[in-house]
Amino acid sequence: MEIERRKHPRVIVNWPVVVNIPGGSLEGEVKDISVGGVCILCPEEPAHEDNFRILLKPSEQKALSVIGEKVWSDTIDIGYRTVFGIGIRFTNISAADREYIANVVEEEQSE
Repeated sequence: MEIERRKHPRVIVNWPVVVNIPGGSLEGEVKDISVGGVCILCPEEPAHEDNFRILLKPSEQKALSVIGEKVWSDTIDIGYRTVFGIGIRFTNISAADREYIANVVEEEQSE
């Protein structure tokens, strides 16, 4: 059995995300999230950067702008396609956005 090393509980969400990379942006999807970080699935590997400006879009009315550092990355097979997964630890997030994510996690865990 693998020991869980995460400090914060994560929940599965399905949010659109935009990862800003040199020369443009890359659209993807949030697989799971916690107040400490996020797992993002993208159709391709972002440039070999370790820090990213990320726009999370939990709804049409709400967007969260964060900065994070890459903790891990790998290709992931999902059904009949392969995507690129990135684990990001938040390094800059507003108190209001952190509270929003904490509320989402709490609501999802209580269901």
